[in-house]
Amino acid sequence: MTYLQLINAVLLRVREDSVTDVDQSEYAQLIGAFINEAKREVEDSWDWIQLRQTIQVATVADTFRYTLTGAGNRFRILQVINDTDDTILRKAPYKYMNRLFTASGSTQTGSPDLYDINGNTDGDPNVDLHPIPDAVYTINFNMKIPQEDLSASTDILTVPSYPVILGAYMRALSERGEDGGRSYTEIERDYLKALSDAIALDAGNVPDELIWEVY
Repeated sequence: MTYLQLINAVLLRVREDSVTDVDQSEYAQLIGAFINEAKREVEDSWDWIQLRQTIQVATVADTFRYTLTGAGNRFRILQVINDTDDTILRKAPYKYMNRLFTASGSTQTGSPDLYDINGNTDGDPNVDLHPIPDAVYTINFNMKIPQEDLSASTDILTVPSYPVILGAYMRALSERGEDGGRSYTEIERDYLKALSDAIALDAGNVPDELIWEVY
């Protein structure tokens, strides 16, 4: 659904007139803010398939730090693969990586098998790799990257729309108070059920992720 369609879906539920633009009225803008709040909550509740992306890094010899451009600050790293050598990189503790880079022998080079997140550049995370690459390796960072807040009327929501609509409706009802329609408790129950159902449906596409295995 588009941002405009989402706003109108909530306006309908609070018995307000629909709009033709997201900035048409102050109340439409308020509903838009509730939609983005609900969107963030839904996004953070599960590693949605729709939010998964791969950021590919090509290493440079003797360079250990790289920026995951486009990841933003709400990312989650799901898996890191050295595509060149067909191996999986392990997440190393911050202090351990510091020791590797500062202790004697820190100049160890080779094919990376460890990574750590270390600071950011222009809002995107930096990652350190160890051993320090000695050549060009293709490192794939499989990540969950939430969508930016919706702003234009034609922006299309990525995650399931129904829980977002109910989450925004719940917030709108809380803001204006109950007025003889459905109660806040009812809407909250429906929202949580819709979110649970959407997660269960999405989880069916990745059943292997619900089973813990030692690799």
